[in-house]
Amino acid sequence: MDCYLNALKSYQVSYLCYLPDHTLDKIITRAVDDPFFHSIQVSREEELVGILAGIHLGGKRGCMMIQTSGLGNCINALASLAVPYQIPFLLLISSRGELNDYNPCQMQMGMAQRDILKALSIWHITAAREDEFETILKGTLTTVYAGDKPAALILSPTLTGGKKL
Repeated sequence: MDCYLNALKSYQVSYLCYLPDHTLDKIITRAVDDPFFHSIQVSREEELVGILAGIHLGGKRGCMMIQTSGLGNCINALASLAVPYQIPFLLLISSRGELNDYNPCQMQMGMAQRDILKALSIWHITAAREDEFETILKGTLTTVYAGDKPAALILSPTLTGGKKL
């Protein structure tokens, strides 16, 4: 996943906003240790949307790193701020409620996440294989900044290994 941080750097995405997540932990840890990035940890996902709006208005670029259930927590902030005001940022979503997930409480959001993104008019794509990840990531970042609005990259459990006990 080193290509992830390198791709963000190449697009001048210097603010990484996140909730702690086991699946994204390696990326988050590397970003926190990298002086290029400003890492912002919050306790609720909808806070991230407001922070990323402020980052954008300040002329900088940011990324939101959440898991599928976090998407459910920030629907209103996305729908009432990020989408109508065209706040461009990458949503990196570690997928839950899919393959190999031990927690049945994650299943409904896992099934609904793509339909939710579609209903919000947020362009999205899923990366499922290591050999395609960098290409999909760079393409998604291009989509974010060419379209001047948020776009989502969903990380399949086949790529990340998913959430395990």
